[in-house]
Amino acid sequence: MSAAHLPSPILNVEPPRRAVPLVVVSPHPDDAVFSCGGLLLAHPGSAVVTVYTGLPDSTDMSTEWDRRCGFSSAAEAMERRLEEERQALQCVGSTGQALGFIDSQYRQGRDESVTPLAERLLHALAGLSADRVALPLGLFHDDHLRVSEAGLQAWQACPGVAWFFYEDVPYRNRSGVVQDRLAQLRDRGVELTPAQLETEPAGKAEAVAAYASQLRGLGGWTEDGQAERYWRVAAKRASP
Repeated sequence: MSAAHLPSPILNVEPPRRAVPLVVVSPHPDDAVFSCGGLLLAHPGSAVVTVYTGLPDSTDMSTEWDRRCGFSSAAEAMERRLEEERQALQCVGSTGQALGFIDSQYRQGRDESVTPLAERLLHALAGLSADRVALPLGLFHDDHLRVSEAGLQAWQACPGVAWFFYEDVPYRNRSGVVQDRLAQLRDRGVELTPAQLETEPAGKAEAVAAYASQLRGLGGWTEDGQAERYWRVAAKRASP
């Protein structure tokens, strides 16, 4: 598969300002810790870039998910979720950066281009100057897929960085979703190989517990004892 089947790279990346050992890109508050908490614990001083942290114009709107989590409005939900994120990132020794995009549950069916997201992501990554970046594989949830696709654009623009996909928790437990996404990416010219990254499972449970509202919506934590899983990202070599 030729490079033409991959997203177009975005240029004009700003020079780095400070270095961190690892960046995990998180669609929502909780995704990085749920999926990569052990990885973050093993690499203190890392950064989490969280994409969907903004408020809709109608801050008093109420969605089914927010009500399941115990909230009466979007404003209440986002305020609490960002506080939970702050507490959880303290537990794993990481800093956080919010990009301010609007969660799909608040967009009310309005589509969103991936390109502005990719541009903002590149800007954030350039400022952090990490040698390694972990992206969501992009399973099930529209927001996860958009962040994954934006990450692919950033990957093309930063070939000197080591890029990884992580398997999105809890969506990775849905039948066939990981295999389908891996096959889709390989068909588009992305080479994926399992990566054994250093993780520290001890302490992850405390960080996960900080997201009390989301655990309420999920009906509890279902990943006890399951290892985090990562995939190294590379461009597939052309056939001779």
